[in-house]
Amino acid sequence: MTRRSTAFASLLSIVLTSLPVLAQESQVAADLRREREHVADSCGTFAPKAIAGCAYTLTTESPLHIALGSLAPTNGFAFGLAFDEHYTPNEAWRISWSADAVAAPSGAWRSGAYMRLVHTPATAGVVVRQPGTPAPRRPVTPRAFAVLDLFAQTISLKTINYFGQGPDTVESGRAVFGERETVLGVSAVYPLDRVSSLAALHPALLGGVTGRFVSIRAAPSGQAPSIEQRYDDVSAPGLAAQDGFVELREGVRLEPSVANGRLRFNYLLSAQQFRTSAATRASFNRWTLDLRHDIPLYHAVSSTGPRAFNGPNACAQSSSSAACPPVQWSRNRQGTIALRLYASASTTSGDNRVPFYLQPTLGGSDINGDRVLASYQNYRFRGPNVVMLQEGLEHSIWGPFGAYVLAEQGKATESLGSGGLATSTTVGVTLRAGGFPLVNLSFSWGGEGHHIIGAMDTSLLGGSPRPSLY
Repeated sequence: MTRRSTAFASLLSIVLTSLPVLAQESQVAADLRREREHVADSCGTFAPKAIAGCAYTLTTESPLHIALGSLAPTNGFAFGLAFDEHYTPNEAWRISWSADAVAAPSGAWRSGAYMRLVHTPATAGVVVRQPGTPAPRRPVTPRAFAVLDLFAQTISLKTINYFGQGPDTVESGRAVFGERETVLGVSAVYPLDRVSSLAALHPALLGGVTGRFVSIRAAPSGQAPSIEQRYDDVSAPGLAAQDGFVELREGVRLEPSVANGRLRFNYLLSAQQFRTSAATRASFNRWTLDLRHDIPLYHAVSSTGPRAFNGPNACAQSSSSAACPPVQWSRNRQGTIALRLYASASTTSGDNRVPFYLQPTLGGSDINGDRVLASYQNYRFRGPNVVMLQEGLEHSIWGPFGAYVLAEQGKATESLGSGGLATSTTVGVTLRAGGFPLVNLSFSWGGEGHHIIGAMDTSLLGGSPRPSLY
């Protein structure tokens, strides 16, 4: 183990040892005592095979574990601690909460607190059958839950690229800026599966309210000038002043499948209203269409996506347990063809403008860590309107390791009808090990050269994503 990993393990052991004494064997104390025993079992020896098991325990165990992952591109890899706990007051509700704080050697950092309330009523319509009676022939679908999220998060980023707006910007126009953003809000997902006429579509209503407080600052960099040295409030709308925003969100999600699950859809249509002071002239609306299509190559497919009952610091397999899944080393074949169409359009009234720091970007990875047009520099294209196509194939290699190939086309513009599509091709490998954060290493090439990206998700595998930063 490295010196840094040893220090984290020692700190975690000290905290786990001392907290139960103060808590007098409450639920938290009991969970910490159990975790201390697990850590002792996993990290008691330093044999080569035990190191991986110890690292997995330290990064996924509940309620206290090491938090790590890649911050927004160009801001480095962050380390810290996370605390996650849950409470089940009755059979109808599961409540979980977590907090974390991480920092990167670059000086960037993030801290947040999250609470999730999941409504888990007893399954209706349970039928008892006599032994030997065949079950009805209908596909088994994931159970939908009503979910309410409350969150508060602050992130401080040292360096973000800005090349101007639209598809005609040039690499030589690069400038950099620093950003600090605090988000406070609540969001909800309400499934409509009980409406019999809509059940086949697996619909759900989405909504939320978020307060956003952004401040832009000069960024010291020896590689590019700071943003205020190259751009002004006209070429970078919102650069002169940033006031707080209230963001309202509404949406509908459809997740049907056909051919007995051999073609799966995940459709999202959402609307956002960003409102701020009249002085900044930055209020706007955004409309988003996200159409995903998955075609499993084999009938049995295990999901590694977010689970409704998990926050970002949890990787539980079920709503009744906090345990993360073990690392699977089987040679079962898994593969999926994925097709995606994404479009986002922003509208304003009067002389309002969409501030540059709330505009989506394409190129490398965006501020949320999502990869689009990965062969280009991070944040390469920025605009109030974006359209993007993705065609990909991912397949398992062995155990938790997988490989994928991805083709992408997209553009970011002030008008969706202007400009052609930039293209990018990517090959990469992934590591999906139990609840350990997804690790992704890729090589991409396209219109402006090539780009190698290595990153680790900031949420545990199976955990929910963190609040969007735009």
